[in-house]
Amino acid sequence: MRFNKLLLALPVACVGLLLLTSCDNGKSQNGNDQLPKVTVFKVEPLNYTLKISLPGRVVASQIAEIRPQVGGIVLKREFDESSNVKTGQSLYQIDPAIYQANYDSAVASVASAKANANIAQLTLKRYAGLLNTKSISQQDYDKAAADAKQAEAAVLVAQAAEHTAKVNLEYTKVYSPIDGYIGKSSVTEGALVAAGQSTPLALVQQLDPIYVDMTEAATRYNKYLQDENVIYEPAKGNNVELFFNDGSKYALSGNIKFSDMTVNETTGTVTLRSQFANNENKILPGMFVKPQVTLGYIKNAILVPQQGITSNKQGQYTAKILKSDNTIEYRQDIQVYTGIGGYWVVTKGIDVGEQVIVTGLLNLTGVEMGKTMKGEMVGDPTTLTQGQLDSIIQKSMK
Repeated sequence: MRFNKLLLALPVACVGLLLLTSCDNGKSQNGNDQLPKVTVFKVEPLNYTLKISLPGRVVASQIAEIRPQVGGIVLKREFDESSNVKTGQSLYQIDPAIYQANYDSAVASVASAKANANIAQLTLKRYAGLLNTKSISQQDYDKAAADAKQAEAAVLVAQAAEHTAKVNLEYTKVYSPIDGYIGKSSVTEGALVAAGQSTPLALVQQLDPIYVDMTEAATRYNKYLQDENVIYEPAKGNNVELFFNDGSKYALSGNIKFSDMTVNETTGTVTLRSQFANNENKILPGMFVKPQVTLGYIKNAILVPQQGITSNKQGQYTAKILKSDNTIEYRQDIQVYTGIGGYWVVTKGIDVGEQVIVTGLLNLTGVEMGKTMKGEMVGDPTTLTQGQLDSIIQKSMK
């Protein structure tokens, strides 16, 4: 009886085992056929503004150190400290008494020399008549002619002395050579000053326009020059924005005045000078500022998330592209120019409209070995808009 029941149960167990095996085989087959899931970034053409932020220091566009050209006692300071002065404006009056006396003496010497020269000329004319009648010797006439020329030369010497005395007298008035801002005076009335002294009496600085000197590493600057008109189109006009240390922005833009081609041996940097209008004197000499220079623009630039760009053993940048038929292409030798805010600016290897795989890359290693693979895109492709890019660029400058 027990044997009969066992015989009846055996076919049922076999059928169940076959069904379980069939189910397991079906799950394995379905698992092998399932496509790897990926998310992609769709490349859109964008206009990329190439900006750099450099350290800068403000310097006056013109600096005049006011020094006396004659010595004496300062009788009067003729300007208000911390004010604006004009070219030719009188700043100091040095005691002119001795210089006035020297000038008056020089004027008298000129008059005396001219009188002597006049007598010498009259004598020469008189001797000429006497020489014709043989009343005097040739030697006497020659001496009279030499005396006349010597008297004329004495007039020139006296006139030169008069001019020197006049110049020295004028130097007792100290004038501003430029328009600009004048600070405090280093001397007061009654001070004794000397001609050409090492300490200036005051400093006049032209603040409008004003310069900002910026420094950049020589290697990077040379790279910018090489890429100009190759990678990017250079900016023109006022391409420098100025930010103060508190983060506020100066209202007016400036322009690059020149770039120094001499490299600082200590720092390995070159100096770029920018110029700004400064009619309200908001930018002051000596300030440390943060200028931002727009080097140029890359039109129809291709930006790709950095997570979608990898590198192979040869050090080449690579990417995996999801094609329209869901096949995956392994792209090598991609060239990037720069990175910003988690994106690479790609100059070669990826085209507009292509879909770059950014997640699920670990399941796609087979394509690197030449295996044909397909992928299933999850969700819609992500993109980068022009507004988002501009915002990223602006944030990167802070």
